[in-house]
Amino acid sequence: MKLKLQRASRLPNWPRWAVAVVSVWLAGGAAGVLVGRYVGRVPHLCLFKRLTGFPCPTCGSTRGVMSLLGGQIAAAVACNPLLFTAAQIFAALILFRFTFARSVHLELTPLQRRVAWPLAAALLLANWVYVIIYVG
Repeated sequence: MKLKLQRASRLPNWPRWAVAVVSVWLAGGAAGVLVGRYVGRVPHLCLFKRLTGFPCPTCGSTRGVMSLLGGQIAAAVACNPLLFTAAQIFAALILFRFTFARSVHLELTPLQRRVAWPLAAALLLANWVYVIIYVG
């Protein structure tokens, strides 16, 4: 496994569709939370949970963001540990790129890739079980 630093523009060139999807998700979550506070009910924004009764792997993210905005970092991480750990790593990488105009690339050998994908799937599954048991 090698970490390589490569020159890059300070601002990432993200696809517009990705920015739009994230923006719509954030706006929908914020609207749901505000309406929920107005009517006095906790909003259930997850369509998967509405259809199946079980939380999805990203359930708890809206509550986590609201906890984070309220300064409760531990509560935010407890809502969905994998999601908020990944968000912290992503934020650190973006800050590094913005500060130093370098992007970080992780190079894996074919064997490391064959191990990394099942490991990532196991982490996602373990996080989902945690969300079902403790959050959902």
